[in-house]
Amino acid sequence: MSKTHPSPERRLPNERIVPSMTTIGPIVDEVVEIAQHNLKRPISVKIWTWEDGTFKVRAKHWYPAGTTTRYGYRSVIQYHSDREVVKGYLLEKDTETDEESLLLEMKLDEISDPVPRKNEKGD
Repeated sequence: MSKTHPSPERRLPNERIVPSMTTIGPIVDEVVEIAQHNLKRPISVKIWTWEDGTFKVRAKHWYPAGTTTRYGYRSVIQYHSDREVVKGYLLEKDTETDEESLLLEMKLDEISDPVPRKNEKGD
């Protein structure tokens, strides 16, 4: 069955909805810029958005296993609006067992969440 969604006019002023690209676009651009500075090309980017207004941006590059090793490496730059921090990760993946290990995690930047919180007062 189809679920009805309240129009913007019917939503409570403090109710967060799935954030629009207009709102989060500058954050996505900033995370991509950080990734371009820190990761080898090609870079893939994924964006997740949720109905509570939170969102996540992940940029990554995969270094495949070589001919003499079974380990591949993934470099990841990630931002989550709840944490307001851009982090970098280096993961090692055993291509025979599919097990992954986190080798490195570091804070790269801080970016404020552009989407108003439920408990924040509007203008």
